Amino acid sequence: MLIVPIENRPDWKNPPVATLLLILINVLIFFAYQGKDPQRLEQSYRWYVESGLFEREQQPFRQYLSRATPQVRKSLDAADDEDMPQRERLARRRDMQFEHAAYDRPFIQALHQELDSDPEWRTDRSRFEQLVNSLSYRAYAFNAREARWDTWITNMFLHGDFMHLLGNMVFLFLFGFALEIAIGRGVFLLLYLCSGFGGTLLYWMSEFGTDHSALGASGAISGLMGMYIALYGLRKINFFYHVIFFTGQLRAPALIVFPVWVGYELLGSSSGNDGVAHWAHTGGLLFGFVLLALWMRLGLDYNRNFVEKIDPDTPLKSALSRLQELVVMMKLDEARRAAVQLVKAHPHDARAWRALYNVVKISPASREYHETVHALFKQAGHAARDPVLQDLIVEVAHAYTATGGATPALTESVSLLLAQRLGRVEHIKPLAVLTERLLERQCRHQMMPRILQAVANLSAKAQLAAQAQRYREQLLERFPDSDEARQLAAHTAA
Repeated sequence: MLIVPIENRPDWKNPPVATLLLILINVLIFFAYQGKDPQRLEQSYRWYVESGLFEREQQPFRQYLSRATPQVRKSLDAADDEDMPQRERLARRRDMQFEHAAYDRPFIQALHQELDSDPEWRTDRSRFEQLVNSLSYRAYAFNAREARWDTWITNMFLHGDFMHLLGNMVFLFLFGFALEIAIGRGVFLLLYLCSGFGGTLLYWMSEFGTDHSALGASGAISGLMGMYIALYGLRKINFFYHVIFFTGQLRAPALIVFPVWVGYELLGSSSGNDGVAHWAHTGGLLFGFVLLALWMRLGLDYNRNFVEKIDPDTPLKSALSRLQELVVMMKLDEARRAAVQLVKAHPHDARAWRALYNVVKISPASREYHETVHALFKQAGHAARDPVLQDLIVEVAHAYTATGGATPALTESVSLLLAQRLGRVEHIKPLAVLTERLLERQCRHQMMPRILQAVANLSAKAQLAAQAQRYREQLLERFPDSDEARQLAAHTAA
């Protein structure tokens, strides 16, 4: 059975960094760390045979089988009587004995009781157990009997095989990217780990005292599934389902799916040993659901616009549409007033500024036009945060400095701010105009040496040798004690 939500799509302008980081960590651990398990297993097998442990433990092994599993002992003896090559028969016995010697705790205890008095065996056995315990699922999986504190966390980042990893990572992304946007990265990571802990807790309670182990991110990812349901509650969302032979999509309240998921895991846990830690899944589901439900119940913040699919730009888009209608109807004064209000409401949004600029540039001789350009240029300090606003400022600077008429918007402070911006984006023509205005005003601001250096370098780059030389001379003449002038003098002397 498969039921997954298909309500949201990833927004790569705001990538799910925490989700992708978790996926990367799991993948790296699987390939870089767990990928060495076959070599570790081969090393432990080789040591078991070459150290003589296999021969020394043969008789205790047969005695143990006679007591614990007589049927297995009979099948082992029968195999010895079969007509097969001696080498193949020996390899078969070695493989069976190795499995018990490495993983069968009662047999290991029986060996220690019988052979611990032999110091040579004890030394070789200790080395063998070290090698076996270096396997990832022995070192960091959660064992219900031992319940080591570190494995409550580490088991969440281990996987049994590649398909186990692939399935978990697909589900981690499907649920993770939406939750990360909705509740924030920090809360997302915290509840992810808490859900994994909750899944391990319920697994431990269900397997208490046994020698069974669990590993995998499934408990934590089940927690994400529970969180997703708590987030959407009774809101109707789209699901994809595959049940036996039936496949399709349905739209239903999210909460309806929660008992289906829990019931499926409970049914799996009661149907026998299928190698899946259903109680860990159930624990993750319950913990994730309860934790996020409590979070929301306490009134803590989450992204309502994302969950309820509210476009935060809707008011702005409506205002821009209305403004366009006013311009088409030639109601320019009303359009200008509306655009001014729009800029006041969205002072750092390039769309609002462009709308205002497009209205006032219809009358380039008007006071409103110069005031708007002046106010826009003052936004140059914020332009680095918004490349669209930066492009608009550069575009208007080109147009404004190319008019040839009065440019009252270019006050000294604005010219300095705009010159720095144009120098960074390497627009030589408007930068040269601004520099000339500043030189005419005898500007002595501390930024002037850097502006002169920039315009000289850009002029040289544009193969305007005479212009570049003039600005270098101005730098040396007006600001001889500046670092930029000293650099220029040293370069010229060299």
